[in-house]
Amino acid sequence: MQLGVIVALLFSILIALFAILNNEVVEINYLLGRAPVSVVIVILASAFTGALIVGLFSLVGRVKSGFRSREHQSHLKKLEDDLNQMAQRESDLLEQVSRLEQELSGVEEQEPMKKYTQDLTLE
Repeated sequence: MQLGVIVALLFSILIALFAILNNEVVEINYLLGRAPVSVVIVILASAFTGALIVGLFSLVGRVKSGFRSREHQSHLKKLEDDLNQMAQRESDLLEQVSRLEQELSGVEEQEPMKKYTQDLTLE
């Protein structure tokens, strides 16, 4: 950023020096007529107009970039919310698996006792 400002400043100084070195008066043709104008004014006005146009194009680009950035931020927020929901769902499922494993191990412990008691009652 600072390098760009330094380069722009140096370029502006070169344009100003070029304009000062060419200080003749020339006749400019407008749509409605002609007018005598100093070359200094023509050069500086042209440089200013060019800088203004470049600035406007840059502004349009930044606005578009800002909109894209907002879209990406909202998409990222949605993805983070989805990820949090999935993590919560995973936690719930792991808890259910653990509970079912405990119930299953309790049933497996009771089954041998049932079989033993059934064997005793058959005799």
